[in-house]
Amino acid sequence: MSDQQPVPAWGATSGHVQVQPLGADRDPGHAADRVMIGERVHRYGWGFDERNRDQLAGCFTADGVWEGNIMGTDQVGPFVGREVIVSFLTDFWAEQTDQRRHIFTNVIVDDLTDETAVAHAYLTLTSTADATMHAITNGPYRLMMRKEQGVWLIAHLLAGFDAPF
Repeated sequence: MSDQQPVPAWGATSGHVQVQPLGADRDPGHAADRVMIGERVHRYGWGFDERNRDQLAGCFTADGVWEGNIMGTDQVGPFVGREVIVSFLTDFWAEQTDQRRHIFTNVIVDDLTDETAVAHAYLTLTSTADATMHAITNGPYRLMMRKEQGVWLIAHLLAGFDAPF
């Protein structure tokens, strides 16, 4: 076992990342679903960074779950229910005097059905204070999505972090 932290590919070896092979999808409606799922991932970041509680709440199902994993070794949560999740996330705002930016890239969608999907994305989290920007952490996110009344929402978010923060 390596003393390196994090161990390379910790996301895959811990089961946090479960990216599937890309297969043929002949349903043209799924292309729009993939775009809207990516949009929801990005709106989660915007809601947090701009401290918009309603936008953040609007990203989750009522029975949603948020949990984190730091380097495959330290668990955070789970926090269950939209209001519990939003309270957990927004409680940080009083302590964070810097400007945070959640930058999501490499969004892919797996296991897409008419009502459910799994999205994967990389997070790069930055902080700006005193006119200086710093990278805080990065890591893989896995989001179980559910379509409710035609809108894609986060049913279960597994936040992965390659370094503690």
